[in-house]
Formats: sequence, C-alpha cells, structure tokens
Amino acid sequence: MFSKEEAKELTTLFWTSFGKYMNKHKPQYAKNIKWVNYKTGVKDIYFRLNADKNSASISIEIQHTDIAIRNLFFEQFEELKTVFKGIVGEWNWEKETFNTMGIPISKIYINHQQKVNIYMKDTWADCFQFFELNMVKLDEFWSEFNEIFKNLSD
Repeated sequence: MFSKEEAKELTTLFWTSFGKYMNKHKPQYAKNIKWVNYKTGVKDIYFRLNADKNSASISIEIQHTDIAIRNLFFEQFEELKTVFKGIVGEWNWEKETFNTMGIPISKIYINHQQKVNIYMKDTWADCFQFFELNMVKLDEFWSEFNEIFKNLSD
C-alpha cells in the first residue's frame, strides 16, 4: 500500500508521463490540445481519460444540465454512429447514466480490457498504448465532425 502522498506522486507521474508519451502525436483538431485535458471546444462535451488501480477508460461525456439539450447532443452522436464506429471502433453508448458525483450525463466510452494499475509502472506501457490508440482515433473523428456539435450549442 502507498501513503496518500506516494499515491498522489505516482498519479501525477503517470499523467505527466502519458503527456510526454503523446508528444509524438500532433492533434488534428487543434494545435494546442493537451491529450490528457482535451478541450473539445463545445461547452458540456468532454473527453475523459480515466485510470486507477483497477482499470482504464476513455469517454465522451455530455454533461449539459438541460436534459433536452443533452439528448440532442447524444442523438447527434447516434446519427454519426456508423461513421464513429468506422473511425474510432466499437464503444459503449449510455444515453442516461450518472457521473462520479451523481449528476445525470450521457456517455460514450470504451474500457481497457487488460488489468491496469496506475500505481504499478509495469502496467503503464499497456495503458498508454490503449489511450494512444483510442485518443488519436477520437481526435480524428472530432476534427472532422466537431462543427456539427458547435452549431448545436449555439
């Protein structure tokens, strides 16, 4: 077991290391995008990278508080589902779920199938490759279709 401070240091090192690992890729969507904190340019649509001592995942979270607008964004993603699947691959789709704070959201996500643990450096390479593969593809999709979502948010 790690102390709180050691766990915090390892978590920071994990995400810093992943950011450096991704320096070899330049985002298509915007030049100043940081892979760990990817800004979509659309209020209430977030790309989230999650990793902990048990798992890793990538998600698109639609967090608009107005359910009608949140559903509109989700339905637009659904209209692009065939294209999304062609570029990004097979992900899970949840029109109604909750984030970690219990707030209703819509979510499109993929979980890493391998056991990862951000506190065990020997699992980092596998996790980084999972994030890399999926984030580069998600960036490709977003660079092509973000304007549709920007227009919906106006």
